[in-house]
Amino acid sequence: MTRPFLVRAQDDALYVAKGRAATSRGLMAEWICAHLGRQIGLPIPHFTLLELPQELVSAMGAEAGALGAGVAFGSKQESAAQEFTVTQLKHVQPDMRRRLLAFDWWIENGDRSLSPHGGNPNLLWRAAGSELFVIDHNMAFDLGFDEPAFFDTHVFRQEADALFGDLVGKSEMSTLLDAALRQFDAAVQAMPASWQWLDGVEQTLPAQINLQAVKSRLAARAGLHRGSP
Repeated sequence: MTRPFLVRAQDDALYVAKGRAATSRGLMAEWICAHLGRQIGLPIPHFTLLELPQELVSAMGAEAGALGAGVAFGSKQESAAQEFTVTQLKHVQPDMRRRLLAFDWWIENGDRSLSPHGGNPNLLWRAAGSELFVIDHNMAFDLGFDEPAFFDTHVFRQEADALFGDLVGKSEMSTLLDAALRQFDAAVQAMPASWQWLDGVEQTLPAQINLQAVKSRLAARAGLHRGSP
């Protein structure tokens, strides 16, 4: 849906780049969630801002319209990593499973599903070293977040009882989320101003996301109370 491109940056590394097709709202969610997720210890690949000159985009032809000139979100490509499947579930430590379940619930991201019949885990797995990589948060901060569906479909849904039922573990996770939230403002300040507008140049149409409301909602949900408004 976001129509990402694989690009080589000036550091000679390959990045999965998301631009115009990801929408301003999606790019902001990617950037903020990558910062927050890193803060609680999730294995999110190195990410950065990629400046795409108009000359390059024009030379790429019509397909580059999905990327667009300006600033894109770049997630470093992890070599030899494949999409996560149910066969890897047993290789992920319980603490990491609970951490990711808590994070996705906290940011209201229903876009990480998996079952024996398939799904959209938005996870990568590198067999050498048994490494997990967490990607794709453009659907976070969903005002229509469906909590029952989330707990029915999330890749690590089996950890829900352990996460929410263990008072000590729940308290520790809540502390992690609170600490991560302290990075929210810094992430916003480091974000391109153009992302906050649907018309990045003219800056007359604000993007359809209220960042202050997002921060307030994250603060309210950091206590990990299921059914939080």
